[in-house]
Amino acid sequence: MNNHIQSVVLQNRGKDETLVYHLFPGPGLFRLSSFLFLAAAAIPMLSAAPTISSVVNGASNIVPGLPNAPVAQGSIFVIYGSGLGPANISYAPAAFQSTSLSGTSVAVTVGTTTVNAPMYYTSASQVAALLPSNTPTGSATFTVTYNNQTSNPVGHTVVASNVGIFTIDSSGQGPGVVMYPDYSLVTAAKATVCGGPNTYCGAANPGDTLILWATGLGPVSGNETSGAGLGQNMPNIPLTVWLGGVQAPVVYQGRSGCCIGEDQIVFTVPNNVPTGCAVPLLVQIGNEISNNTVMPVAIGSRNCALTNPAYANAEQLALNGPLPYGIISLGHYLASGGTYQDQVQFQFGKILTYGPGTQPFFASWVDDQPPGTCIVYNSLNNVGLVPPIGTANLDAGSSFTVKGPKGSVPVTGNPGQFNATLDAAGKFLVPGAYTITGTGGADIGPFSATTTIPSLPTLVSPVNNTTVTRSNGMTVTWTGGSGNVQIMVAGATDNTYSNGATAVCIAPAGPGTFTIPPYVLLALPAPANFVGAPGAGSPGGFVFSSITTEVPFTATGLSVGNLWTLANAAGFGYGAGTGYFALK
Repeated sequence: MNNHIQSVVLQNRGKDETLVYHLFPGPGLFRLSSFLFLAAAAIPMLSAAPTISSVVNGASNIVPGLPNAPVAQGSIFVIYGSGLGPANISYAPAAFQSTSLSGTSVAVTVGTTTVNAPMYYTSASQVAALLPSNTPTGSATFTVTYNNQTSNPVGHTVVASNVGIFTIDSSGQGPGVVMYPDYSLVTAAKATVCGGPNTYCGAANPGDTLILWATGLGPVSGNETSGAGLGQNMPNIPLTVWLGGVQAPVVYQGRSGCCIGEDQIVFTVPNNVPTGCAVPLLVQIGNEISNNTVMPVAIGSRNCALTNPAYANAEQLALNGPLPYGIISLGHYLASGGTYQDQVQFQFGKILTYGPGTQPFFASWVDDQPPGTCIVYNSLNNVGLVPPIGTANLDAGSSFTVKGPKGSVPVTGNPGQFNATLDAAGKFLVPGAYTITGTGGADIGPFSATTTIPSLPTLVSPVNNTTVTRSNGMTVTWTGGSGNVQIMVAGATDNTYSNGATAVCIAPAGPGTFTIPPYVLLALPAPANFVGAPGAGSPGGFVFSSITTEVPFTATGLSVGNLWTLANAAGFGYGAGTGYFALK
């Protein structure tokens, strides 16, 4: 840790416990101070025994079954379930000082050793506690006791190190909690008042030294509930910070000087890092990969330039209040058996409210990742980041037309979001120019939006019936195409496809090649007990697509209009509807 950062941490030791523990309490663990704790609404007292549904790292929220789900010695964890505690949330008067809180306690057993976890908060649906540093590593069972009734035991894995990065909305994805040395926040836009805790000081620049907040870096020696280990450097942990696919120099990695269970990773923004409002940020320790977050990066400005030009003014618009928007997407999608289907989706709505404190981060949720980068979503189905907002549907009319080289297709719609099939055989969306028009409605006036679908690239590798070793990464090659390509790799925990993760990489089409780094694929599951054969299906999937630059469109009543297209060019396994693709 450099001297300036060291002095900041030590000067704030103790008094800034409020900064961390109460600036970010929420459903995982942390949320901006004015956020609401989702479980705090009155819930009827349950008389049944407590029931645990899952155990997760308190920052990453990565669910069991994924390779980066284990909790680390000395980390903060969250237990979800029912009947775990009182109907209304109860915070410990001092975090992690007692192993009992409002009738709730947590026990963790590894082999013949049982430890009791110091508590932070308890409620009916979730409990937060500290996994003591002296907890043995290995297969563990977690139990919660509330009002003398003990829950079902739930198995989980305890490891020495597995970092979870705290995020602004506590989901474990989206903008990460990153600060400047004065504890001001790295945000998409710089506020008028900037400097010190709880202020918004804009995008990071190359050369900046930043503080990344996390939990799970590793154990400390001594009684941590009494403050042992605070400010302790852990230089021997083989840690790497990846920002936009570029390794960032680390100048300190260890416990914060203020807060039990809280880690600080102090790093410098590299000169060759990609810029944008949603640059992927993650931490790697060996084969353990943190949750993937995003961070705004700019050059010569504290306001990040969006990668997606259709949202160029979105941050300022969000700061000014309600935001009416329209999003149109054209999709040429792989269907079952290797066939294709052409669809269009319309979304017309207004953002009415924002999660308190989230507006300065809005652009980081809605922007695209920069080309040449990858990001992992901890889900198979919900690829994309949605900011904490309240919305209402807008009426843009009921009559729309999609016109292209193959003719015109009329579409009947309704207020809000709706989909329509343009061609069930996938022969309508061919390369060429397209115009989408709407006659307008009660809220949105008539509009006309245009875009061009480029010629599809031809995938060269990987091929059908491929198995990829995650630790080796994967090189994708193709010929042709223009603009950007999108590469999606999915990994499921089993053939039910109920749990898994998805990596999304964006690359320029021109070079005809892109290598997915090992740390991206290592965050995807590869079931060791899966037995399959080419053609039999597998818990993996690969989809290769052409995507256009998103283009803005205007209409009376809209602040933001966005038209984009995605055309699947090839795929195997999950998400492609045919073929075989597996990870190991």
